[in-house]
Amino acid sequence: MKNVTPETPVKYEITYEDDESISIWRYNTNKSTSGPVEVEYRWKRSFNPWDKKKKTMGEMVKEMKKKK
Repeated sequence: MKNVTPETPVKYEITYEDDESISIWRYNTNKSTSGPVEVEYRWKRSFNPWDKKKKTMGEMVKEMKKKK
């Protein structure tokens, strides 16, 4: 009698998409069974993380004093 088991794919990828980015999670069960082997992020053209100005320590201290 032959043992029949359904074949699971060895290599596959899952794609997640939201408003700002697309992330591709690649799996390879020959290398790892507990998680992805590679994760790739692609930012959409409309998303610009460098548009926001970072605050300096002095600006953060001034804000904390205003809140008190």
